[in-house]
Amino acid sequence: MAARRPLDPPPTSVEVERIVEEVHRRRLAEHDDDLHLWSDAPADVITYVLEHRRVPRRVQVADARAALRLIRAQRARLDELELRALDICRQDGDQQVPWSALARDLGVATPQAADQRRDRLRAAVADRARRTEESADAEHAERAWTLRNGARIRTAAAALVRAFNDIAATGNGEAVDIMEDIEVALDGYQATHRQHAALVYYFGMLGRALGEKAADLPAVRTAVTLYREFDAVTASDDVA
Repeated sequence: MAARRPLDPPPTSVEVERIVEEVHRRRLAEHDDDLHLWSDAPADVITYVLEHRRVPRRVQVADARAALRLIRAQRARLDELELRALDICRQDGDQQVPWSALARDLGVATPQAADQRRDRLRAAVADRARRTEESADAEHAERAWTLRNGARIRTAAAALVRAFNDIAATGNGEAVDIMEDIEVALDGYQATHRQHAALVYYFGMLGRALGEKAADLPAVRTAVTLYREFDAVTASDDVA
C-alpha cells in the first residue's frame, strides 16, 4: 500500500512573498483595471483576489488557490501569536492572569477549555515546525534536481513554444492557456530554481490537459518526461 503523503506545512515568509509576487504578475499580464487598489500585504491580497474578479476564469482559480495558501500562512502566524500572548499572561508573577479571565478573552466556556486551547496551540505550533523542517529537506532535493536539469527544462520549454501551433491545432483551450503561462514564465528567464520548478509543473499540467494527444506531439512528450522525472524526485521524499 502506498504511503500517505504527509501534510505540507504552511507557506514560509519567503514563500508568502513569492505567492504575492505571482498573483501580482498574473494580474499585470491580464491588464487588471483594479490594480491601483493593490497592496502587497498578504491579508490585503487575499481580499483583493476574492473581490476583484474582472479577469479570465483560469486567473480567478489560480488566484483563489493562492489565497488559500496565504490564509494557511495567516492562520499559522495567528496561532503562534496567540500562544505567545497566552504564555505572557500565564507567566509566573504578581500579574499572572487567571484562566477564568483568559477564558473570557478567548471566548471559551470554561477555564479548563482555555488551558486546553493553549495545549492544542503548543502541539500545533510544534508540529508545524517539524513539518517545515521536513519540507526544507524536500525542497533541497527539488533544487538539486532543477540545478542539474535546468538546461533540459529551458530547451523543453522553448520546444513547446515552437510547437504552439501544433498544440493549438488540437482544439484544447486549456492546453492553449497553459502554453500562454509557459511563455510568461519564460519572459525574463534567469535560470532560477523557482522558474525551473514552475516550468516543470506547467509541463505536467499540459500533459494532463492533452491526455492521449500528448503522445502525438514530440515536444509535449519530452516535457512530460521531464515532469515525471521531477515528480519521482519529490515523491521519493514522501515515502516512509
